[in-house]
Amino acid sequence: MNAPSCRKWLLLLVLVLPLSPTLGYAGTLLNAVANVSVFAAAAEPNTLAPQPGISIEKATSIVRGMFGGRVLSAIPVQRGEKRGYEVRMLLDGKKVKKVFIDQQGRVKSK
Repeated sequence: MNAPSCRKWLLLLVLVLPLSPTLGYAGTLLNAVANVSVFAAAAEPNTLAPQPGISIEKATSIVRGMFGGRVLSAIPVQRGEKRGYEVRMLLDGKKVKKVFIDQQGRVKSK
């Protein structure tokens, strides 16, 4: 077989067969993968999202006021029994600082 012919078969096997649910095993495999409840976890609410207390916007505002710089990210986290936000800041355009701010607005930096 020459190279263009091999490419056609490879494209058929890789791209077309998995997309066709009527082609036996490939379709069965595709349906099995689609029915896995991996996607259900993405639909569940974030259990680490702090319920009462400050908002993520307020947390980033507090940290920005204390350290200056630019906020890179802010995610809800839980450290032991405390819930809050982990805020990553870019200071002086080159140093990244992680800061934890709890639901009462208390800041703990690393």
